[in-house]
Amino acid sequence: MPYHAVFGFLIPLLVAVLQVNNQGTNRYSFQTHPANLWVFLLATLVYCFASVADFKSQYYNPSYAQLYSLVAVISGSLSSVSLISIFLPDLPGRLIFIPWAFVSIVVSRYFIISLCCWLYQMIRFQVVGIWNRFKGSGLTEHPRLPV
Repeated sequence: MPYHAVFGFLIPLLVAVLQVNNQGTNRYSFQTHPANLWVFLLATLVYCFASVADFKSQYYNPSYAQLYSLVAVISGSLSSVSLISIFLPDLPGRLIFIPWAFVSIVVSRYFIISLCCWLYQMIRFQVVGIWNRFKGSGLTEHPRLPV
């Protein structure tokens, strides 16, 4: 898993740089950038669960391995971007999430396309089923049998 090597190195490095950056001051990152740090914590938690699921799925259920890998890459990059945004001034720190969103969409485009196709098929199946039930519900006249 090459993404695990990158995020396993990058995230602790950014946390250490953040600690050095705040060393000797009375300001805490949770006071100055609470939203960024909450995003970091939640994205890191999702990254950890997705990484473990990806490792386990390689052996037990390989059909979901690509999905878990995609979730791990997107959440790992979000946790890294949220830490990097703390070092930037206010506006660029917020704008850095826009390229992250575009890259995440590009990375997950095949999954998004397959999800949309699956949803289309499910909706189509439901609509056809409802239409067939409506069409055959007795709105047309059935021939009467002699009694």
